Amino acid sequence: MTQDTWIDRDLPVLQAVVDIYEETGTYLTKVSAIEAATGLDAGAVQRALRRLNTEPSFFEKVTAAFGGMIIMVGPPTRHALQVAGAWPSPEQLLERLITALDTAGDDDDRGVEERGKFKQLAGNLRSFASKVAIGALGSAGGHLLSG
Repeated sequence: MTQDTWIDRDLPVLQAVVDIYEETGTYLTKVSAIEAATGLDAGAVQRALRRLNTEPSFFEKVTAAFGGMIIMVGPPTRHALQVAGAWPSPEQLLERLITALDTAGDDDDRGVEERGKFKQLAGNLRSFASKVAIGALGSAGGHLLSG
């Protein structure tokens, strides 16, 4: 039976690669460093890396030895950084904005009319304006966050 490996294996391996790259800046991360960072055995790390390397890969480069064993992975892609939680996705940015607007709408130090406008704006962003907002947040700064 197929089992879910994302939470217990694949995501921790991806997060370790992101963390190691962030800390060291080294172009290629050795699998032994990933094993040490995750506490997973070599076989589990290999299976996770193979899964994470399916198209589209979470890594810019993957180096394998003869026989297919992955020995190093290159920098994480933009998508990998978002999935690992290092970069926000446009959806996450929108949720942060809505939360801030809701908080402002609950602030008793603001006038009733102002609080109402904040609540209305938050509601609009949750519904019909969400796709427009996600598109705008995703293209902020020349497509920094989404492709």
